[in-house]
Amino acid sequence: MADAPVADTSVAAALARAVATDHARVMAAVIATVVDWQVAEDAVQDACERALTAWAREGVPANPAGWLVTTARRRGIDLLRRAGGRRATLQRYGVAVERGLLEPAGPGEAEDPDERVGDDRLRLVLTCAHSVLPLGSRVALTLRTVLGWTPDEIARAFLVSEAAVAKRLVRARAALASSGLPYRVPGPAELPERVDGVLAVVYLVFTEGYADPASRGALAPEAVRLARLVRDLLDPARPERLEASGLLALLLAQHARHGARVGPDGGTVPLDRQDRSLWDRAALAEAEGLVADVLQHAAHSRRPVGRYTLQAAIALEHDRPSTAQETDWVRIARLHELLNRLDDVPAQRIAWAVAVGRAEGPERGLAVLDGVRRGERLHLLHAARGDLLEAAGRCDEAAAAYARAAELAPGEVEGRVLRARSEGLARGPVTAGPGAA
Repeated sequence: MADAPVADTSVAAALARAVATDHARVMAAVIATVVDWQVAEDAVQDACERALTAWAREGVPANPAGWLVTTARRRGIDLLRRAGGRRATLQRYGVAVERGLLEPAGPGEAEDPDERVGDDRLRLVLTCAHSVLPLGSRVALTLRTVLGWTPDEIARAFLVSEAAVAKRLVRARAALASSGLPYRVPGPAELPERVDGVLAVVYLVFTEGYADPASRGALAPEAVRLARLVRDLLDPARPERLEASGLLALLLAQHARHGARVGPDGGTVPLDRQDRSLWDRAALAEAEGLVADVLQHAAHSRRPVGRYTLQAAIALEHDRPSTAQETDWVRIARLHELLNRLDDVPAQRIAWAVAVGRAEGPERGLAVLDGVRRGERLHLLHAARGDLLEAAGRCDEAAAAYARAAELAPGEVEGRVLRARSEGLARGPVTAGPGAA
């Protein structure tokens, strides 16, 4: 039964809440019906526009998401009919009109998205992040289709033009249509690789926002929301859920610091200088619980712990002490060593080198860092080298390393911080090490 009619501003707010909370649910259900991704997107957009008028006139329905699903499905079928593809599309994918999916919603009623909604959303997420698409397209399609971001919002987050984002989305949908990729949850043999691809996309979205909180900060909380959605959609009995839990824990442990990471000047505040009273303790507690659960399940099933869980454990080691001086660098270095055995890539070795430098001295850290090729154009490599050289008292070399890191930094804020450290060494050594922010 519908509520009493409400003002337009309240209707807009109700619609915004429904889209923010249930966009993936609505899109997944509509795509499952009409198959064509562009048609589904157009239909959902049309349903949202109709909601503003219908809800203002008749009241916000008890189930806004269900109303949007019903209305968008009807609109999608109408669009397919006009394009002459309704019968062929429905027959090809086995969607029966007789199921009642296309009946109009009454003024105050709306169906619940069907019982398959979990599977619908999971296959939507898995398809958006499929390796048939380039990585940039996976990210854009996930933000647009799963989280409901507009092309303009995606463009602003990644500092590209809206036209470029629109073209990327068009190409992604066309690639999916021509690939013949089955729109389904893959079987047990294929699922681990597909889930790993999804987690990689989620992590990339988060790191883009985390690296530049001033201009891309909106990406980080959305990645946390997406990580939670992916974890919740996976069967608790599946081993893939453990690593999804590890990723969620990692993002929570890092995003918990967001209130202390940006200073008054807009610069990033290093971890060891942050006001820890500003950290989100509830998020940290949730991350602790997730890691504990993963470790318990891994020990019970004798499964190896994944890289995201190890990274989460490292982040929590940084977060637990009340002061930076109490950080257990020996344990952190050990965790980094385990992670490097699992995933020996430059970024991991760099972090391991910094931890070894804190635990065993800067020269030992520099020795680990020598395992990374000098020619790598990674700003973190040069920043870490500068940190270790500074700790070893080799200030001229450290200043040069920081300057090089600033040149390669992906964001203006981080580049400014690194330049300040380089210039600061000309006035004398800086006593505080950087740590991870």
